[in-house]
Amino acid sequence: FALITPDIQKQPMPNRATPEGQQEMEPFLQNVSLIIIDNIATLCRAGRENETESWLPVQGWLLDLRRRGISVVIVHHAGKNGDQRGTSAKEDIMDTVINLRRPKGYEADEGARFEVHLTKARGLCGSEASPFEAKLVDNGSELIWQVSKLENPNLEIVRVLLAKGKSIRDIAEETGISKSAVQRLKDKIEAENDD
Repeated sequence: FALITPDIQKQPMPNRATPEGQQEMEPFLQNVSLIIIDNIATLCRAGRENETESWLPVQGWLLDLRRRGISVVIVHHAGKNGDQRGTSAKEDIMDTVINLRRPKGYEADEGARFEVHLTKARGLCGSEASPFEAKLVDNGSELIWQVSKLENPNLEIVRVLLAKGKSIRDIAEETGISKSAVQRLKDKIEAENDD
């Protein structure tokens, strides 16, 4: 385990969005299988955040690391709308994108409690890709993660409207949920009823 942090550097952290900054990482990549970049806004300072072109040097570096068998976890901050900041091109080469959200009714004194949503999940489907809530709790002798399933709030809405005899099209128009999403929720409801 190696930690490279600006707190103990004599000079500013190199910009990982430049060839020079990427090259300076090379001595630390021998026999490494995982790199965590925390966070991308401070370590990969390239051009304008909303421009795809600015991301290309970092994307090339990440693809090179992947080819070499090095996995990368990137920590990124959400914008005001709750989605990732900057260009969506940052997600193009990612296998998995995890979005952490505050649960409804969250209070600051609860500490680490959040909803985990996989907004992109190559190789995962079904219940493996379902959102869940995670909460860090003290059981008296250690800190443990308590995990619980998150119910899709639209599921109950669709269930009620289907029971009223509404069509998929009617439900989509009434709720603003896409027809394909309504169909998936209807299929899930029917599967539950068959069990």
